[in-house]
Amino acid sequence: MIFMRQKGRYYEQVALEYLISLGFEFIEQNFHSRYGEIDLIMKKDSILHFIEVKSSHCINPLVNITPKKLERLTKTIHVFLDQRQIVSHFCIDAVSIYKDNITFIENITFGL
Repeated sequence: MIFMRQKGRYYEQVALEYLISLGFEFIEQNFHSRYGEIDLIMKKDSILHFIEVKSSHCINPLVNITPKKLERLTKTIHVFLDQRQIVSHFCIDAVSIYKDNITFIENITFGL
């Protein structure tokens, strides 16, 4: 379990550096609530981006972002916004690290 956590933190750092190179501003990492965790919170063009980081070397990591995961993530986002008394536009994004490729997918809930 410790190895998986270290691996997750490593890929979150890779994603963080990648997003900063795209012009995102770092806000917070690993925000926890009773519903779950937000891997990265970033800001760009006055919009908060709540980012789920997924990695894999054998399957597309995005298959692990299920509707149930998105529901828990949305609840955690509302806890974050309420605790900090923030009113802002936001979206839920993903960074997929698959083999050696990094892909940023903006607004993964579009159409849900």
